[in-house]
Amino acid sequence: MFPTLGPYLLPHAVPALREAFPQLELLLVEEKSDVLLQRLRDGQLDAALLALPLHDEQLHAQFLFEEPFVLAAPERHPLAQARGLHIDDLGHETLLLLEDGHCLRDQALDVCRLSGAQEKAGFRATSLETLRQMVAAGVGVTLLPALSVHAPVVQPAGIRLVPFADPAPTRRLALAWRKSSALDGFLHQVADVIGARARAQLG
Repeated sequence: MFPTLGPYLLPHAVPALREAFPQLELLLVEEKSDVLLQRLRDGQLDAALLALPLHDEQLHAQFLFEEPFVLAAPERHPLAQARGLHIDDLGHETLLLLEDGHCLRDQALDVCRLSGAQEKAGFRATSLETLRQMVAAGVGVTLLPALSVHAPVVQPAGIRLVPFADPAPTRRLALAWRKSSALDGFLHQVADVIGARARAQLG
């Protein structure tokens, strides 16, 4: 799975997988999406959690859940007290984003294009936690995936999380595996467990 999903989904998904499949040995790998896709195609991974859409005829992708984004803003920022934030409200904002190669960067750039927001020049974070700390320090605003702001994750002081009104910007997650995989039937079951647990956590 990729780094902006793994640490926030695993605390919820792993206990559910252990309960459903007590004999399953999980060997988890965290990499950027393009690396995961290549390893999946090469047969080095059985399955990968990836963001949709996937454009690969070799792979089956089973939709798991849709994860909303929230705006993370410094507590004194004008949008920090907003109620029912709309994507157009970001039109004059400059967003802090991740470095190239993170699918969350591409998803945030899609929101920028829709809203008219810009990327903060000269800054690209290496991790979602760096983004969070930069917001808390008052440097700017960013988008965070909903699972990354749910317990047990603790937000730093000085940060405000502002939800979007419907239709909120989201990302769609799937479990992908090779169509030729001998584990096809079992991976459908794994996907069902992960999807159900994530949807329950997101409420």
